[in-house]
Amino acid sequence: MSETAYGFDPVRFRAARVAAGVSVARIARAAGVTERAVCLYLAGSRVPRPQVLPGLAEAVGTTPAELCTVEREVLAHLRVFTGRSRAAMAAALGMGEETYRQLETTGHRGRLASSRYDDVQGRWVLWQEWAAPVFGVTGERLLAAEQHTREHWQAERDKRWQRMREVNPGRAAMIEERGRGLREQLGR
Repeated sequence: MSETAYGFDPVRFRAARVAAGVSVARIARAAGVTERAVCLYLAGSRVPRPQVLPGLAEAVGTTPAELCTVEREVLAHLRVFTGRSRAAMAAALGMGEETYRQLETTGHRGRLASSRYDDVQGRWVLWQEWAAPVFGVTGERLLAAEQHTREHWQAERDKRWQRMREVNPGRAAMIEERGRGLREQLGR
């Protein structure tokens, strides 16, 4: 499982604990972790694994999303808020792990995940209808997270490309030239 930065906020966790009046021992039992781990989460010295977050949230009477500070939700956030690893989310969505990894990394789901045929309803169901319940969110929130994922991926790709131009301008020029040649061959 990758270590996804999902915005766990120890300040929010401490505030929720105080509001709920719950002991460290009780949180540890509810979340299935040691008291030491809970103390490290409260201190901000450690970030809980995605699978632990729902137990922590339940122990202090809130949701996983409320224990995190996120500027713009991406698909990785929605997955973590369900307490699933990438492999578990892939399985829940009926996708291969690599297919899901690509979706979570780039925000591009491809044709296969865009819709599914529902035998019970006797119709094709759009991605935001069938996948949103798996993520535990509305269709609109899922589509927004998908868009933010694409934007984040594009920005990171652009940064890497800019670094390459600075570090190895000759190689970058060669790659750009090959790309132009391929686009011309394809008529794009």
